[in-house]
Amino acid sequence: MTGAHNRVNAGSGGESEASATITLHVTHNRVTATAMLNMGPAKIAQCVFERRKGSRKGWALVKGTDFNDETSWISPELADLASRVPFPYEVANMLPGKRGTAAAVAQAAQEVGNG
Repeated sequence: MTGAHNRVNAGSGGESEASATITLHVTHNRVTATAMLNMGPAKIAQCVFERRKGSRKGWALVKGTDFNDETSWISPELADLASRVPFPYEVANMLPGKRGTAAAVAQAAQEVGNG
């Protein structure tokens, strides 16, 4: 996964255990990957991909840069791990789009249920 946009979140003020988190938020037309390092104020790197429109196929990075370019921000170890997360093509393709009909939503739910 490539593409990162970084920012700092203010901590809650209390002491907490250090942690690293990688999350993917997947819809039919957008994938958002987030890597967060929590050692003091949370440092967040994020990349956003959108499905290309029209006759163009594939996905385009619309926000952020490569996680490996963020090693000084979120640590080399977390950047390396976040970069190796596979892109969720199958999951995005399985999800109906915004205009998904009831039949498309039901079919997607059935596919998920059948594993």
